[in-house]
Amino acid sequence: MLDFKKITLEDKGKLMKYLYRYGENSCQHSFVSMFCMAEKYGDMYAEDNGYLFILRSGKCTSEHRIYLFPMGDIENKKALIDAISKILEDAKEHGKKVRFETLTKKATDAINSLFPGRFKSENIRDYAEYIYTHEKLALLPGKELASKRYDINTFFRDYGERCAIERIGQKHMEEIKAFQKEWLSDMLKDSEDVQLELENTAIGIGLDNFFELGLSGIVIYVDGKMAGYAYGAPISDDCYNVIIEKGDRSIADIYRILNRDLVRMCCDGFSYINREEDVGVEGLRKAKMSYKPDILLEKYIVTEV
Repeated sequence: MLDFKKITLEDKGKLMKYLYRYGENSCQHSFVSMFCMAEKYGDMYAEDNGYLFILRSGKCTSEHRIYLFPMGDIENKKALIDAISKILEDAKEHGKKVRFETLTKKATDAINSLFPGRFKSENIRDYAEYIYTHEKLALLPGKELASKRYDINTFFRDYGERCAIERIGQKHMEEIKAFQKEWLSDMLKDSEDVQLELENTAIGIGLDNFFELGLSGIVIYVDGKMAGYAYGAPISDDCYNVIIEKGDRSIADIYRILNRDLVRMCCDGFSYINREEDVGVEGLRKAKMSYKPDILLEKYIVTEV
């Protein structure tokens, strides 16, 4: 029987040993996400026989109990069969069937190979994650990214010495929170957006535990006023996850600067940068594709039949 527990900050070291080694550079296997997005996903964890199990309690339905793929040795077929069987048993004890969310193709193929006919799989394009080389985002090389370099040059031509970029420190926290509040108010105006509200809660948790979570980031000032901020954290020894970027949209190309300079200032030593999924937002997809991802990490939903 799997004994699922709430994820706390004290669990960081324990969980990250699994996440770094078996997370396949996916942003869904980020301790920061699991901790900060508790209100949305309700992630809980259990350990058993060298595997980490994640239950998404906040997404469970009357029919399905929602899990991530068990993180452990995927090549050890016997142990992996046992791990997946424990998940099947856990769901059955709650009168539900299993649904795995945001699985990579490698994990999906493993389940279908070990449990033929037991699950159905669906490739979800909206969940695909965009991964780029450090060099591509830091240098924007070649003809394909020439327009990005032009936009950045235009930004510095227009703002020049009026602009300052700094790494996030404790002194910036209250100012970032004030900027985020204003940004959210501007985005919502008189409407409601549950996803933006959930994201805002996660940002608040992240900022309140910024250094304990191992986050790093930048702030941009124009004419002495904060114009944007961005932050992220490592998700493996060679991949950095960009988690949040927020900019003043009245300032042209502010997101170009956030994108490039976060990588330049905070991502030394990482070969890859994961800029997460587009969740089906057309404009976001167009923007992420325009940077020519080196890897489009496919994601699947795998459901017990």
